Amino acid sequence: MFTDKLLSIAFGLLFLLTIACGDTVETETGEAITPPAVKEMSRTAAFVDYAASTNMLQAKLAQLAIEKGQSEEVKAMGEQMLAFYGSALDELRTVAKAEGLHSSLPDSLGTADQETIEEFRKLPAAEFDERYRQYVDSSQKSQQEHYQEMLVRTEEEEIRKWISEMQLQLQARRKLSLEYDSTGK
Repeated sequence: MFTDKLLSIAFGLLFLLTIACGDTVETETGEAITPPAVKEMSRTAAFVDYAASTNMLQAKLAQLAIEKGQSEEVKAMGEQMLAFYGSALDELRTVAKAEGLHSSLPDSLGTADQETIEEFRKLPAAEFDERYRQYVDSSQKSQQEHYQEMLVRTEEEEIRKWISEMQLQLQARRKLSLEYDSTGK
């Protein structure tokens, strides 16, 4: 009886350790399952990585727009985007640290993002402004969609607050951009 209790405690501790380490658990049939808490944390960590990468890319493109933009409007847009995405990234770092997700944050751009930067760098000056505007609009639309999906799924309150604020900011920026485009300025 004492041995049974020890075995029960040992298996219970092993199960808790497995959950804490993020590994899967095997059922009696040998099927591997991932506990819901681990799945949710993985999903949130993946989102934090996506959000940080996107904000870093947008900030780098904004710097390039300031340097390479032909019109004063694009240069001003670059300055606004640099301030916006730089601030958003700083806030995300703070939130991720508070939620224990700071290890999910990339410290540099990935290969695909670096290639995007190089594509924009190589654009002829005459094409840069229009392509930059289009890219900002399409990427902000994509961000809003990803953020909305994650807002429904995540339970971390600080992440939810950050997402809500970003959605409001992105919506306002897209509205201004569309108004700018419709007036033909």
